[in-house]
Amino acid sequence: MSFDFKNKTEYGFLRLETVDSTNEYAKKCAVSGAKEATVIIAERQTKGKGSKNRSFFSDADGIYMSVILRPEISPTNSLFITTCAAVAVSRAIDKICDKKTGIKWVNDIFLDGKKICGILCESALRPNEERLEYAVLGIGINFSGSANELPEDIKDIAGFIYEKSTDSKIKENLISEILDNFFTLYKNLEKREFLDEYRSRSILIGKRVVCVGNGGDFNATVIDIDDHAHLIVKTDDGNIKNLYAGEVSLRLEKDN
Repeated sequence: MSFDFKNKTEYGFLRLETVDSTNEYAKKCAVSGAKEATVIIAERQTKGKGSKNRSFFSDADGIYMSVILRPEISPTNSLFITTCAAVAVSRAIDKICDKKTGIKWVNDIFLDGKKICGILCESALRPNEERLEYAVLGIGINFSGSANELPEDIKDIAGFIYEKSTDSKIKENLISEILDNFFTLYKNLEKREFLDEYRSRSILIGKRVVCVGNGGDFNATVIDIDDHAHLIVKTDDGNIKNLYAGEVSLRLEKDN
């Protein structure tokens, strides 16, 4: 597969009407040699992907994009791509859309108590090396729409930046701002300079949560997020635990 992108910015854009998943498409592009900062954007996804192999609703007016990355980092540091992206997206929505968003550890952006964005980073290792061959960063944003458009199982938890369609220029400005924010932070990824902002934007610190994992559910209070982006919680029996991304899923206790 060859690429000949012409764009006014430093990014290479490939725009699609419909695709099964921008992440799946981007992974094929990465394997075929697409350069870092190649951005795949689709108007609609038929099989949008979320974390833990969940589907991601992709039928409304949204932003569905994936970015090909080729970072010189170890797999253990790949989580910082996700946390870095969360800061970039939250910051961009606040600026371009004049909203006040927050981050739900580890990869969701919330607005007014509803999830409006999910982030999914997938990667592949170099053969016989503990380094990444590539990473694909997927960002799905519910840009505008109403609760009536959402599937029944997510109506209570998902939302949109705007309730009605708005100027398409705002969407394009938001995409540009997200990418500019992300790559500014990404250039110094392993310095983790974005973690303080990630913590300050957290909607969980100080809150009661239900932790759902293979070892059983338990209730806890979120204390902090450490320098490895692990969530620190205090369980009801007084134990302090560091939770790893992928180990558990969380919901605020009020959602019970």
